[in-house]
Amino acid sequence: MLYLCLIEHTLRLLPQLLGLPLNEAIKGELESLFLDKVIANLVLCISVYDIRSIDGVFVFPGDGASTYTVEFRLVMFRPFVGEIITAKLKES
Repeated sequence: MLYLCLIEHTLRLLPQLLGLPLNEAIKGELESLFLDKVIANLVLCISVYDIRSIDGVFVFPGDGASTYTVEFRLVMFRPFVGEIITAKLKES
């Protein structure tokens, strides 16, 4: 079963990524952190659905990276007990 999960995360964005548009840079970092990973109670993250808000940019002293508070939604896969998934293997 697929779910949309709303998550708020404090994200550190490296200076090398500041040349990109902000939404694109943040989405790339979120995908590298969450995509194809199992998090909290055996839920697999499929993709970043959207970014709802980007707030609170600040830089810690002695650190060149900017830090944002990001609210976003993830598409999560969590099968229920006894769920049967039928599929065709496209490529191996």
